Amino acid sequence: MGRCISTIEDGSIAALCGLDPGDTLLEINGQPVRDYIDYAYAVAEENLLLLIRKADGREEELEIEKDAYEELGIGFADDGFGKKIVCRNKCVFCFVDQMPKGMRKTLYFKDDDWRMSFLMGSYITLTNLNDADIERIVAQHISPLYVSVHAYDHAVHNMLLGNDDAQKTFDILRCFVENGIEVHTQVVMCEGLNDKEILRETIEELYALYPGIRSLAVVPAGLTQFRENRYPIEPVSNKNARKTVEMIHEYQQQFLSANKKTRFVFAADEMYIKAGMGMPSLEEYECFEQIENGVGMVRTFVDDAMDALEGLKGEKARYLTIGMVTGMDFYPFLKRIAQEAEERLGVLIRVYPVKNEFFGETVTVTGLLTGRDIMAQLKGKIQDEVLFLSSCCFKENEEAMLDDVSLNELEHAFGVSCRKIDNDGYELIHAMLEE
Repeated sequence: MGRCISTIEDGSIAALCGLDPGDTLLEINGQPVRDYIDYAYAVAEENLLLLIRKADGREEELEIEKDAYEELGIGFADDGFGKKIVCRNKCVFCFVDQMPKGMRKTLYFKDDDWRMSFLMGSYITLTNLNDADIERIVAQHISPLYVSVHAYDHAVHNMLLGNDDAQKTFDILRCFVENGIEVHTQVVMCEGLNDKEILRETIEELYALYPGIRSLAVVPAGLTQFRENRYPIEPVSNKNARKTVEMIHEYQQQFLSANKKTRFVFAADEMYIKAGMGMPSLEEYECFEQIENGVGMVRTFVDDAMDALEGLKGEKARYLTIGMVTGMDFYPFLKRIAQEAEERLGVLIRVYPVKNEFFGETVTVTGLLTGRDIMAQLKGKIQDEVLFLSSCCFKENEEAMLDDVSLNELEHAFGVSCRKIDNDGYELIHAMLEE
């Protein structure tokens, strides 16, 4: 038990108290420190009693007085979590199972960790929670959580998750709601499986738990070309996407009339694109609580970029010619921004839509583009220009894409400067301007 300290921030409380890398934090105020959640929960207090095991095995107690929520300046090995909680499901639409062979091992790891859901907003299924986990979440009031529901119908839910024990999800959701835990939910919609009336039932059953269930996003399943010997699923069709969006709009008006606060259920941007329908207004996304799930990301990006262009006052472009790389879905939106920027800044902008040959052309989002596809499809097209690539194409805090092609490799392949631009409309426009 306890977490090993890996770093101590200079000048921090931990440094002043004589803590060292290699020490193990065993307890705070008599409670064991099982992971970073326990640490963050306990360190919010003003008066702390730490039980430390030094590197030589000696145990020491340290009394600390500080401001509430003031950090101690401690960094933990393994980010303070140790062994991650692995998914036990075999979802018929699982994207990890649709990855090609030969990629980095980390890309094949199936995370279903409630701690990451709380800290990072990642979606979990609740199927691997035991009674102790549930009691801990309630006792420490771990909120909000993000839960993949997919279907209220038990048979459909179990089939989608490939887990005969998946029906307990709604029992746990009710327990959380009764104990004040807020939850954001999602349905990954599969053509002919959990759409239409099954989706209606799911929306209504989740809304019955509002306001504990804060929101629901409906996202079309992402399907790659690597689905050999897997459950046959077709991409969400234009017709079905349109009917789904129309259904969601009906429920939004119904819920908004009933509670005067929220539309509750939202379609992902990709669903509108598949439906060939325009994006809702900025106001219709409310607080953008599901933006990391692709709900409102397009509207936010476009509006931010247009606002940034409207606010220009005599600024000049930093470059004569700019190239922008994008996936097929976002191409028409980025093209519109580029045309407006050309007029206002007098810069030539070429927008390059790239088909996803790596995962298959059914994958159309920018964030899953690979360096190999970009190099193959833009060979001979890139001229004397700086090339902009969205940060969503790159692994977090790295200069490499999903297939490990680096920014430097792209520069070498094209013989031009390549820039990684934050996935933000304002940042895109300001990246064009003179410094």
